[in-house]
Amino acid sequence: MILTYKELCRKLVAFLMGSTFTWVRNASSLLISDENNSQPSIEPCMNGLEMARFALEILDGCRFCLKTIGEENMLVTDTLAAVFLMNWEHSMAVLSLDALDDETNQEMKPRMEICTCAHNLHGKITPQFFKDLSVNSRKKLGRILIQSIRSIVFQENKVDIDKVTSLCCLWVLEVLDCLCLDQCEEQELLEQFLSKSDFWPIWVLPDSCTGERSATLKTESISVGASRNHIFVAVIDKLISKIGADKVLTGFMSSTNTEEATKELIDSQACYSRAWLAAEVLCTWKWQGGSALSSFLPLLSAYGKSGNYSHKESLFNSLVNILLDGALVHGASGKWSLSYVWHVSYDEMESVEETYLRALASLLFTLFEDNIWDKEKAVLLFKLIVNKLFIGEAVTLNCLRILPLILSVLIRPLSIKYDKSNQEVQVDSQGNEMEDTIRDWLHRTLQLPPANTWQTGEEMEDWFQLVISCYPMSALAGMQELKPARDISATERSLLLELFRKQKHGTGSLAVANSLPTVHMVLSKLIVVSVGYCWMEFNEDDWEFVVYCLRFWIESAVVMMEEVAESVNEAISNSCVSSNSEVVLRKLEDHILILNPSCLRNATNALAAFSIFCVVGFWKEEDADNLKPLRTERWNLVKDRVLEGILRLFLSSGAAEVIAGSFCQEASSIIASSRHDHPHFWELVASAVVKSSSYARDKAVKSFELWGLNKGPISSLYAILYSTKPLPPMQFAAYVILSSEPVSNSSIIREDTASSLGVDTTDDQDSIGLDLSSEENVHLREEIYSMVEKLPLDILEMDLVALPRVNVFVAWSLLLSRLLSFPSSSPARERLVQHIQEHADSTILDFLFQHIPLELCLAHGMKKKDIEFPPVLSQAAAAASRAITNSSILFCVESIWPVGPEKLSSLAGAIFGLMLCILPAYVRGWFNEIRDRSTSSAIESFTKIWCSPPLITNELSQIKKASFTDENFSVSVSKSANEVVATYTKDETGMDLVIRLPASYPLRPVDVECARSLGISEVKRRKWLLSMLSFVRNQNGALAEAISIWKSNFDKEFEGVEECPICYSVIHTVNHSLPRLACKTCKHKFHSACLYKWFSTSHKSTCPLCQSPF
Repeated sequence: MILTYKELCRKLVAFLMGSTFTWVRNASSLLISDENNSQPSIEPCMNGLEMARFALEILDGCRFCLKTIGEENMLVTDTLAAVFLMNWEHSMAVLSLDALDDETNQEMKPRMEICTCAHNLHGKITPQFFKDLSVNSRKKLGRILIQSIRSIVFQENKVDIDKVTSLCCLWVLEVLDCLCLDQCEEQELLEQFLSKSDFWPIWVLPDSCTGERSATLKTESISVGASRNHIFVAVIDKLISKIGADKVLTGFMSSTNTEEATKELIDSQACYSRAWLAAEVLCTWKWQGGSALSSFLPLLSAYGKSGNYSHKESLFNSLVNILLDGALVHGASGKWSLSYVWHVSYDEMESVEETYLRALASLLFTLFEDNIWDKEKAVLLFKLIVNKLFIGEAVTLNCLRILPLILSVLIRPLSIKYDKSNQEVQVDSQGNEMEDTIRDWLHRTLQLPPANTWQTGEEMEDWFQLVISCYPMSALAGMQELKPARDISATERSLLLELFRKQKHGTGSLAVANSLPTVHMVLSKLIVVSVGYCWMEFNEDDWEFVVYCLRFWIESAVVMMEEVAESVNEAISNSCVSSNSEVVLRKLEDHILILNPSCLRNATNALAAFSIFCVVGFWKEEDADNLKPLRTERWNLVKDRVLEGILRLFLSSGAAEVIAGSFCQEASSIIASSRHDHPHFWELVASAVVKSSSYARDKAVKSFELWGLNKGPISSLYAILYSTKPLPPMQFAAYVILSSEPVSNSSIIREDTASSLGVDTTDDQDSIGLDLSSEENVHLREEIYSMVEKLPLDILEMDLVALPRVNVFVAWSLLLSRLLSFPSSSPARERLVQHIQEHADSTILDFLFQHIPLELCLAHGMKKKDIEFPPVLSQAAAAASRAITNSSILFCVESIWPVGPEKLSSLAGAIFGLMLCILPAYVRGWFNEIRDRSTSSAIESFTKIWCSPPLITNELSQIKKASFTDENFSVSVSKSANEVVATYTKDETGMDLVIRLPASYPLRPVDVECARSLGISEVKRRKWLLSMLSFVRNQNGALAEAISIWKSNFDKEFEGVEECPICYSVIHTVNHSLPRLACKTCKHKFHSACLYKWFSTSHKSTCPLCQSPF
């Protein structure tokens, strides 16, 4: 039997040696064929395949007999290993079929059939079968399989990397599951898998003799090995996500009951601690399908916050020591600097070139940010690193170079104050020690010469970076507000102010422009922290210097962005439809390179200091004694000049995008994507834009219009608002500018229409003079028209958070905000409302209720108390009520970015609420056309519960407050019954009309009935009643206005003005015009709108009364 199995094994090994995969051939060399270790010969192709098939069939029939064979020949191990390898070859071949040509696939087909047989056989062998093997057999089988997996990682090139990593992780888990009886065996196999090779590890080498770990950077070329190292790290990353960091990194094993077993377990666990492995992964930083930031550190953090593992603290301590040693050795090998003064973030880590320092900083940031380590640990680390700064009296330059970044991470936990009374003394001593150290650094920095005397390569910049890192700024509400993150003593503040003034006197305003780039960077950061921490001690000269520097850096960015806009404008103007798009796109990418990163970083710090400066300006009244240099008129002038420059920069960015977009969308994306390279800069720009005054906006817009680009300021703002690569603060800023003065005058209506609406685009909106007889059509700007009148129906099929959906919502928000900005009874508002009612696509309302779950609205209306309403519905309802109550939608637009389903639901609710306020007749017309009863019931339920109550309250309050100063007319309101009684008396006649608001107002029409009439004929009574019904049901606005217009209608009638023979009303119920078009024959006068409708429906152009040609 042994001879038979030996021959079967030879046939399988011979089959494996003929594989097209290198790793399979290498693995087959690990299998013995006979007692003399002679390698089997490779059979002719077809003969070898048939022999392998025959061997598999025999094994399938008598696989249980393998247990009867002794382990001295290792036949069981080799045979099972061959089956494993053939099964794995089958899996990899399936994945590689797409990457191979047809001829190769055809050649592999016969071999695949044999591998399929092995795959089926492997599936019949249970894990318990493997576990019943002897210890030696399992160990050898595990060694062969683990080495095979490593061979795949380091040698296989035919399969996609993502597929390789997934397969290798799956196979490692399979080997552990099948061959390990306990956790010690599992760790031994993992140790084999992670053992050293030519390509692994690259950064950190474990010392297998002493169990200690040391960090060493290989000096030889690693260009080839690095790619293989990245694949191996990707497998490890997946493995940790599957079985946990406790098993892979710390070798953690569950404790047993007996003391002896526990001691043995702890000893073995120490041998399997792999801090070096975590360091290697962090130093690798990025790999296919993951990175230290996106995958490994979250896994490490989850492990740190999980159960009380005994070696968790030991792992983190060892890991920090390894990376710190590496950073101290190689700290000067990579150039980097902290660009900003607020708390360091993961984004900052990406810019650090030095491998160990980047790994260390990101690890420490995670440990403290996720509260795995506390202040006590931060203090110990601070002492450890500070002690390494000096060797005797000499400064350790590498330590000085890395310390600012590490301190920027530690400063936040170091600044935390404990509340526990028993820790007060300890905290004071620790705080004093840190403050003493920082004061010493300040004194050393003060001994250095002024910044304008620096030379490249000197250590002075490092000392400044170190000092500045001790004074971080906290960013609140994004980047909208910055404030000091530390409480500092008067002594420390005095030293910091002295350092600032030394640079001011040494550099001077005139020397700033000619300084080295390093000086600009350090000085811009120093100004931010000085303004943040010392502004109350500033004198007039200090503020003069600050303002000069801020304007210089901001204007440099403005000029640079305007150059980009001009270059893009020229490139697109010189191109034509037939131009090679690739050439044009390449030119645009080259133009973006004009954006100097160092200039933008300096401008970012300048904007940060300016934002603090603005806050100081708001405090000037409260702290007048401390702010004498900042006189109100001078402050406002400086502020508006800076804001005008920021607005020009903002408009230039939008202009570049809209001009590029006129060529193609990809060109627009190139411009928009460039903003994401400097998010802090654009966030601060957007914040300043939102806070800008109307004066600064007007100056910037007029300046931009004189520029003469292909696109104007309004188009530039819409380009940012509808950007294909959105940056939320920028979009909100664009919305604010478009929806407020002075830009709002021309942001909705085309310029050729604005004048006909009575809107003066240069003066305030109060100067509105509209000729009601004007019938000139209203034309919306294309950016609004395409969203309101020509709503693409395919948007209804898009994902609920798709960008086109967001743009439609934002466009309607702008339109409704513009309507709200007009006086309620202004002719301009009436004309625009009428245009919307006649031309706007009512599909928008169907669109809104895709974001508001109607089925839940219906359930709530049926008072099913056991139903729990999701946030999507409750937030939409709350937003609708708030929009109605406050007559504003800005609160929803402000929070919509970054876009999410719940945020869009809130905005949908707010838009629907404002539509009910401003366009009730428009909404009611859409509602009446709904044929699905369940849908209409759900919408009515939503309106009745959340929208109608505040609407009815507003309507009745406005009617009660309205002044109908006329002895012939009076109005009384009953809020409990939702009724209004209007009484009109004239001479000997009179009439009481009762107006009742339905519970689902305004979806259901207002009911009007005659409660009393005196001296009025039945014909006139019915006419008056129908007239009131017509006014209140067609009114797009407040009900009080409808009642007032109805009163005016009868005032005109009693004054002798003839009613229109078509609608039987003096005042038109929609546009409120008087009958003016007279028939030349019968002399009757008609409303122009009524006559137009008569001509359209009758298909005649004759007088409705005398039938004479009109």
